[in-house]
Amino acid sequence: MKPIHLFLLLLLPALSANAQQSTTALPAWDQLSDAQRAELVAPLRDRWDRFPGERARMLERAQRWQSMPPGKRMQAERGLHRWERMDPARRAQMQALFEKTRDMPPEQRHATFVLFRALLPLDATQRQALLQQWRSMTPAQRGEWLESHRPRHRGHDDD
Repeated sequence: MKPIHLFLLLLLPALSANAQQSTTALPAWDQLSDAQRAELVAPLRDRWDRFPGERARMLERAQRWQSMPPGKRMQAERGLHRWERMDPARRAQMQALFEKTRDMPPEQRHATFVLFRALLPLDATQRQALLQQWRSMTPAQRGEWLESHRPRHRGHDDD
C-alpha cells in the first residue's frame, strides 16, 4: 500500500469526525489549528515511530507520490480502491504475482500482468491454450497481442 494512501486511510477517522462536527466546507491546511493538524498527522507519526525499519520506504513513497502527475495519482487511487474490493484469494494471487515480477524490467512486468488478467476468466483448458499460443508467438506478435489486450480504464485517457 502506498504511504500516502495509508496516510489518507489513517486520516479518514479524523476527517470523518471533523465532517460530522460541521457541514460547512473544511478549511485549507494553513487555516487549520495546530491541534487539528496534530490530530490529522498523529496516525502517520504513530506508524513512523512504531516501524523504524519502514521509514526510508515511507519517505520514498511520499516523495514519489508528490512527484506523480495527477493522472498517475488517479490511476494509483483506482488501484488502491480495486485492491480494497478484492476478496482475500484474489489478493493472495496478486501478491504472489507481484513478488514474482518485482525485479522484472517494466516491459516484461507489464506483459506478465496483461497476460495474467487475460487468463483470469478462463477455465483450465482455455488457459493452457492461451499459454501455448503465447509461447509460440514471436516478440512482434506478442507486442501486437499485448496492445490489443491492454486494459482500458474508464473515465480517463491514457496517462
